[in-house]
Amino acid sequence: MFHNSKRYMGIFFVVLLFSMLTVSTANAEENKDTYVEEQNQSVVSSESNIVLNDYMKNGYFLEASDFNITSEREVFDINGRNIAKYYVIEDLSGQEYFAIISNTQENSTVLLGGEGIPDVFELGDENYYYFGGYSIVSADDTNQIIDYIKSKDEDLSTYEIKEDLNIQLMNTSVTMGDGYGSKLLSSPTFSQYDTDVKSIYRNSACGPTTIAVILQYWHDSKSKSKLQVFNSGYSTKGAFINSMYANRGGTSYGMSVNGVRSGLENEAIARGYSASSSSFNNFFSYKTEIDNNRPLAVKFDKYFTLFEPNADYAYDYHWTPGLGYIYASTGTMLRVQTLAPNSTIRDINYNVNSAIISMVSFSINN
Repeated sequence: MFHNSKRYMGIFFVVLLFSMLTVSTANAEENKDTYVEEQNQSVVSSESNIVLNDYMKNGYFLEASDFNITSEREVFDINGRNIAKYYVIEDLSGQEYFAIISNTQENSTVLLGGEGIPDVFELGDENYYYFGGYSIVSADDTNQIIDYIKSKDEDLSTYEIKEDLNIQLMNTSVTMGDGYGSKLLSSPTFSQYDTDVKSIYRNSACGPTTIAVILQYWHDSKSKSKLQVFNSGYSTKGAFINSMYANRGGTSYGMSVNGVRSGLENEAIARGYSASSSSFNNFFSYKTEIDNNRPLAVKFDKYFTLFEPNADYAYDYHWTPGLGYIYASTGTMLRVQTLAPNSTIRDINYNVNSAIISMVSFSINN
């Protein structure tokens, strides 16, 4: 069901402003039987911890004895319903992780997770709210969020705002079978906002930066020494990205799937290799590539696909290097490098985002 353009653009503007948001809501609706509600909350907490342990074990090979939960908060949706728990985790070496774990489904799932901590869009400090994707918002109550959105588009009604920000939770449980587990390829960290990347390139450099990460991996981990990459042809990562942008198809409006495919192939061919690529959207094909130690380019594109306008995706438009996966009771997750100023690994729910995803595999054949 598509919205009228005025309403949709209003919400689109808000989503841009909420670029990396995490939401908490306060003042959940009172229940007549508070004792039953408290009982349910304790069950939710127990189930969330089980899922968290499963996530850390399968995603980062950390047993419960190998990490500590340093922060735990309830998370709400725009209607004030308690939908998840937000955890900050620290392993014994001091590395931080985070996870938002749903408690609204029979089979709890990890809605979002990764290394480090997510950015929080701060309106207040009382509660956390979650709208999907990377959306975490700190606010005093739901009215504060609604008032903020109305300040950007006064024609939007409270009903419209709640409808468009309501999380479309999906049951992402999987049937276990061969290949259950996880994998994460070791790859150098790049940022499209590197200080050496030309300022006119930065906002649209995700495609060229993704190409750079994949080529760097093939040079460092696959012994393709003829490739021109950082510290082997380019003195800085930014210079490498600039070259990929200028010479391998970067544009101010992004890169198409065919553009990234030809950019990867032509760069390899220019250095004396034969190369091949393909495009698809299938988790198990993606998993096969990772299992064979071949990183992929993963595109999120809400603008040129048949997307669900009420769904909340990890990105509206972005290229990322696909470096791993999690295939477990927590669901099917893609492990991608964000390419943000402080680029990290993020685990993204594949089922929730699959409608707008394209995947590009790449292989050097000689």
